Amino acid sequence: MSVSIILFILISSASIFSCTALQQYLDKTGIESSCKDIMTHYSPGNPSELAGFAENFSLSDSTAPFNPGIPEVKDIGSWKLDIPGNSNLIQEKLFFKTPLSNHTYSDDKLVLYIYRQGELKNSRVLLFIPGMGVSDLALFFIKNFFKEIIERGYALAVYIPPYHLERIPEGKETGEGFFTHDTVRNSKMITGCTAEIRSVSAFFRSQGVASVSAWGGSMGASFLLLAAHFEKYSHLTVMIPVLDWNSLMLDNPGFCILKERLIVDGYNEETLRKLYYQVSPMNYNLLTGPDRVLFMTAAYDQLTSLKLTEKYREKHQSPLIKIYSRSHSTILTDYDIYKDYADQLDKWDSNKLIISPEDTAGTKLK
Repeated sequence: MSVSIILFILISSASIFSCTALQQYLDKTGIESSCKDIMTHYSPGNPSELAGFAENFSLSDSTAPFNPGIPEVKDIGSWKLDIPGNSNLIQEKLFFKTPLSNHTYSDDKLVLYIYRQGELKNSRVLLFIPGMGVSDLALFFIKNFFKEIIERGYALAVYIPPYHLERIPEGKETGEGFFTHDTVRNSKMITGCTAEIRSVSAFFRSQGVASVSAWGGSMGASFLLLAAHFEKYSHLTVMIPVLDWNSLMLDNPGFCILKERLIVDGYNEETLRKLYYQVSPMNYNLLTGPDRVLFMTAAYDQLTSLKLTEKYREKHQSPLIKIYSRSHSTILTDYDIYKDYADQLDKWDSNKLIISPEDTAGTKLK
């Protein structure tokens, strides 16, 4: 089942999601569909390459920020927002160069959707990092987050993941091609997106902003948590984050066919696990204090269980956690999450804690 079909079901019948089994089914179906797409293009590859890559892996080096250069500016198009009281809102798309094009396709660009009241200088920027499947249809839900962010005076910057929206190469569907059977490439995609996020954070600091905060969802939350190991954000929120890539790519029943095939073709399971361990947020601390970190989790999530979330909480100084009676696929249908996020923004804003470009431990562009 495609992401677009699942989102259509969510929009048209959100009231039915008191049914736990249905919510879990949607998660499982999505996982199985992703695995099926990967297996359609499966090829054995080179097991020895995996061993060498895992042995020499460095998260710091592989996520190092780059200078994206001067962006090309375009009209916001179909993502134009109409927010009462913000008629003068500047809405635009920025296109930057990215080295991740070496692993995606040659014309790929780092893309941001920007919503700002004025110049970036001295503004509070909130970087919004969505996950797999973000599309024009997904805007129906996530614009509720956008509204709360913009109404509180933030400049909103929406990061577009590879293989989504403007970053979809010809012949592909939303999200198709991001992950493959190739564990080394999957690792490079995770760290490459993390490098883009670190670079965007550095870009905003170079513009003289007052602070940089962030929100991440699903795999986007995974990238954000990895980036936050190196970059200090004023506050950050993660919704249904992928905390452990081993639990999804190797242990989840929906991906068992891929794992079994890799082992048959000579891949060492311990080495596979070592590499996914090295790109899992579970294993890295954050520079942002736990009182400035909010987790929004789903009780029936089939990608990241509550047990994993609790493990993260115990390991990382007990960040704030809110649990919703939803699954990974359906959490956006619980409208409490938008109110809760708005309330938390107000609490953080009332504390007046701002991580300035001078105070932050984050990277700055030269």
